[in-house]
Amino acid sequence: MERFQVALMCAEKEPLVCHRSILISRSLQERGVRVRHILEDGCLEDHEASLLRLLEMHGIPENHLFHSRDELIAIAYEKQAEEIEYSASQSSQAV
Repeated sequence: MERFQVALMCAEKEPLVCHRSILISRSLQERGVRVRHILEDGCLEDHEASLLRLLEMHGIPENHLFHSRDELIAIAYEKQAEEIEYSASQSSQAV
C-alpha cells in the first residue's frame, strides 16, 4: 500500500449496503488510510461523508448528550451490518 494505489471494487451502487464499506473501509480508515467511494453517478465520496449519511440513514444524531461521536458511528455500523448480513433464509428466498 505504500508504493501503490489499491482499489477494492464491487457491483453495489450504494457503498453503504456493501460489506466492503462496512467492514473493510472501516478498518482501513481506523488505520489512517484515505478511503473514497465511487457513487452511482461516478462522483467520489470520502468515507467520512459516507459515515454522516450512515448516521442519517439510521436516524442517529451526529451529536448526542450521552454518547461520543465514535460510539454513535459504532451503533450505526452495527445497525447497518444487521441489515446487510447474509442469512440462509435470504438465500433460499432468492432461489
